[in-house]
Amino acid sequence: MNNCKRLFASLSLLVLTACGTAPITNTDGMTVQDVQTKLLGDMPMPGGTTMNPEKSLILGSGDGWAGRVVLNSPHNATDTFAYFIDQYPKAGWTLVSSTKAKNSILVFIKRDRTATIEIESSGLGGKAQIMLTVAPRSTVVPPMSGK
Repeated sequence: MNNCKRLFASLSLLVLTACGTAPITNTDGMTVQDVQTKLLGDMPMPGGTTMNPEKSLILGSGDGWAGRVVLNSPHNATDTFAYFIDQYPKAGWTLVSSTKAKNSILVFIKRDRTATIEIESSGLGGKAQIMLTVAPRSTVVPPMSGK
């Protein structure tokens, strides 16, 4: 089976099993976590995090993907925020901006990409919802005003 077909089969598995609590494998032996790793590349996620494929749009894969991913963290919003502050710099991401509030926002850059992470309490047992938006970083410099 070629890589595209394998990835499609794995994505199908992800869509069907995103709400499951135990690691589920497909016929290639890939877990949902393996699929997330292939899709999200160099972006570490808190353990036990699951992707909501119905609310996510991923263009590309690995270290070059762009789009928006909605994730459910088994950890509360404060612990999830602390995880990203601690782990993203270790993965080579530079923190540009952070706001810690009821709905927290982190902005990281790495090479030619920007990652915006929004974290909010999901209200379900203190767990958090993560909205991760990744896009190419703009290199356009706005013109200076001549006033």
